[in-house]
Amino acid sequence: MRKVKIRLLWAGFCLLLALQFAGCVSSEKFYGEVEASRQSAYRRWKNGRDNQKQTEAVISGAVTMQDCLKLALTNNKTLQRIVQEKEFARGERLKSYSAILPSVAVSADYLRKDKVASIGIPGGGLTITMGDVDNYSAALVVTQPLFAGGSIPARINAARLFSLLADETVRSAVENLIFEASRGYYDVLLNQHLYEISADAVRLAQANLDNANQKRRAGVASDFDVLRVEVELSNFQAELIRNRNAIKVAKASLLKVMGISQDSDYTLSDKLVYVPLNVPMEQAVETAYRNRPDLYGSEIDIKLQQERLKIARSRYWPVISGFYQTTRSKPDPHNATVIDWGKAWNAGISATLPVFDGLAREGEIVQQKAILKQSQIDLIDAEETALFELTRALFSIQDANEFVESQRLNLVRAQEGLRLAEVGYREGTNTQLETIDAQSALTTARANYYQAIYSHVVAKLALQKAMGVLAKYEPVSTGGDLAWPETKDDSRAVPASSSVKAEQELTK
Repeated sequence: MRKVKIRLLWAGFCLLLALQFAGCVSSEKFYGEVEASRQSAYRRWKNGRDNQKQTEAVISGAVTMQDCLKLALTNNKTLQRIVQEKEFARGERLKSYSAILPSVAVSADYLRKDKVASIGIPGGGLTITMGDVDNYSAALVVTQPLFAGGSIPARINAARLFSLLADETVRSAVENLIFEASRGYYDVLLNQHLYEISADAVRLAQANLDNANQKRRAGVASDFDVLRVEVELSNFQAELIRNRNAIKVAKASLLKVMGISQDSDYTLSDKLVYVPLNVPMEQAVETAYRNRPDLYGSEIDIKLQQERLKIARSRYWPVISGFYQTTRSKPDPHNATVIDWGKAWNAGISATLPVFDGLAREGEIVQQKAILKQSQIDLIDAEETALFELTRALFSIQDANEFVESQRLNLVRAQEGLRLAEVGYREGTNTQLETIDAQSALTTARANYYQAIYSHVVAKLALQKAMGVLAKYEPVSTGGDLAWPETKDDSRAVPASSSVKAEQELTK
């Protein structure tokens, strides 16, 4: 019977070992599973396109800037990934409670002995058996930390600070996303205006070519005149193609930022708006120091590292814990001669003082001090970066203001120049080439005017991002207050459908 039990034990051990090895998978099998998953993903995408069912949201119709930002904050995959930092921080906070809460463990053991100890009584022929060949036990152990050299509160504080740092990480990601989505929206608007300008130029060039052909047939225009107009038309057509492609790329890029399906068909309802902005440097710096998430994150990181340094230094102190253990076993734990279940308990306090650990504590403290110094340097660098970005943004706004004003005047001049050239051409004092040059100059002036407005709008976005106020929420939200601070009510809206007549109204 004893040999049978030993064989059963060996068989069970071999079976467990075989199951462990059976759970191991070769690299080739892993790669095959990944390849099959990719093929399955492609089939899902293809079936979705065929059935007009998308895993991503599909939009259509007019989209405002607010719609764009809401869609981006809801669907952007990069932001969704970064938001998981908050869950990671919540896990760290839950883990930190283990430093102060008791730990409870349950264990069970089975022990098979080859021979049971026994005591023979001389003269009586009596033998007392101590224990049994089959031994069973189950135990409940409760351990309560009492003192750990200050590391207990430091671990809890570190977890709270880590949670705050995750909040600032998410806030920074929201700021960046709002900036990218807004700039992408304006990219589409700009390219639409440039496309419309190119389309107008192509229509004018085609009309000039038709007129030149008629005059050549009438004998009042040369082949050179026709060739010159044909070259001008070809150049405008090339620009029209480039701008049309730029619209497609800009709209696709905006869809990617919004996390929306590329099969979406939408239009933009907002306009490029020129609103002069004047923010003093001192006010901009104060706003940035009070709002930028990277500055808050650097401050929190310093405090977090100070707590981690406390944890490293706590290893020089003893660790004191209270414990309680209750055991139920067979044979009886109090009397090994009784082959029956019994139970026992014990409780006490334990203290462990590390005397020497091979300089591990000293090395850890040196590392944590260095990381703390790095965090302090990072804060200084973040402040310098904020000042640089604010200075750059304010200079960009100032330059953009001058750019807009100069191009508004230039647009007026180009319009007047074209008018004079057309009058002179009708009266016979100007040539058709001079009229074509005036039309080309107006096309360039119109494009530069929209480029100037776009540059001003993006510069304001950059300033608001540098001040950390693109998204104001407490403490973390998926929305944001997008109002411009200190904004002067002097806006000049650029219509979505541009025309020379509308631009004339703008420049009055």
